[in-house]
Amino acid sequence: MDDLYLLHSEEYRLLQQAFAGWLQTLGYASTTVRSLPRLLQEFLYYQEQGGKGSLSLLQAPDAAAFIEQIKIKIGPRTGRGYSNNHINKYIQALRLFNLYARQTGRTPVGFTLPLLDDLRNKPDWLTRQEMQRMYKATGDDVLGTRDRAMLAVYYGCGLRLSEGAALTLPDIIADRRLIYVRRGKGYKERYVPVAGRNYQDIQLYIEGGRPQLVQAPTDRLFIGAGTGRPLDKQSLYIRVKRLVSAAGLTKRISTHTLRHSIATHLLQNGMKLERIAEFLGHSCLDSTQLYTHLVNQ
Repeated sequence: MDDLYLLHSEEYRLLQQAFAGWLQTLGYASTTVRSLPRLLQEFLYYQEQGGKGSLSLLQAPDAAAFIEQIKIKIGPRTGRGYSNNHINKYIQALRLFNLYARQTGRTPVGFTLPLLDDLRNKPDWLTRQEMQRMYKATGDDVLGTRDRAMLAVYYGCGLRLSEGAALTLPDIIADRRLIYVRRGKGYKERYVPVAGRNYQDIQLYIEGGRPQLVQAPTDRLFIGAGTGRPLDKQSLYIRVKRLVSAAGLTKRISTHTLRHSIATHLLQNGMKLERIAEFLGHSCLDSTQLYTHLVNQ
C-alpha cells in the first residue's frame, strides 16, 4: 500500500509518523501500530487527490466520503468488494486519528463514523421478487441491453466478478449454450450452461447492443459507454451497485450477492449440492454447503 499511495505533502508524512508514535505510546499492539497508519495513509492520499494537502483543509464530511469510496473499491486479491469487517478497520483508523489530531490541537474538526455490521458469516442473497426488481431497473436503451447481459452472467450463470470481466466473445459458445470460464478461482477452467432468458439477453447484447458501444478492435464482452473500451472489474461492480440503487433495494448487494442468489434459488428448486458446486466452480462441497443454511433460514 505504501508505494501505491505515496504522499507528497511533508505535513502528511510527518503526521502519519506522529500518529504511529502516539499509538505506540498508548500501548497498542505492534500489528496495530503498523496497520492503522498505513490505512490512514490511504485517507491522506485521498485528501491530496482532492486538493487538500494540509490538515487545515480537513472538513467533517471528508472521512465519510472516503469510507463511501472504500465501500465500492475492489480488493486486488479477492476481486470483490471489501467486507464490512475490513471497512471497519479503515473506520477504526480514522476514528483514532481524529481523536489524536483533536487531542494534540492539530484540528478542531470532529467526525462520527459508525461501525458497519460484520456480515462475514451472513451473506445476503436476493429473493426472486428482488431479482425481478433488478431486471425492471434496467432501461430500454443500449445500456439496458448490456445491464441485462451482466445480470445474465453474474446471476443467471453465477460467475465471479473477475470471471465476468474477463469474458471474451469466443467464450460465449452459442451453439452449445455454454460460457467458457478460462481462468476461474485457483486458475481452474469450467463450462457454465446458459439457459433460456439468460441466453437471449446475452445474444441480444452481442448482436444489438455491443456493436453500438465498441469503438476499437477488442474481443472482450463488456464494453463501456463513451469510452468504447472493455469494462474492468471496478466499473462492472459500480454498474451493478447503480442497478441496486435504481431498484430501490436496501440490502448490501454486489456481484457476489447475485452469485449467492442463483445458488440459493437452484437449491430451492431441488438441484443437488454436487451440481451446484460444479456450476459455481467450487473445488469442494464445504463452500457450497453454505447455501443449505441460507435456504433453511
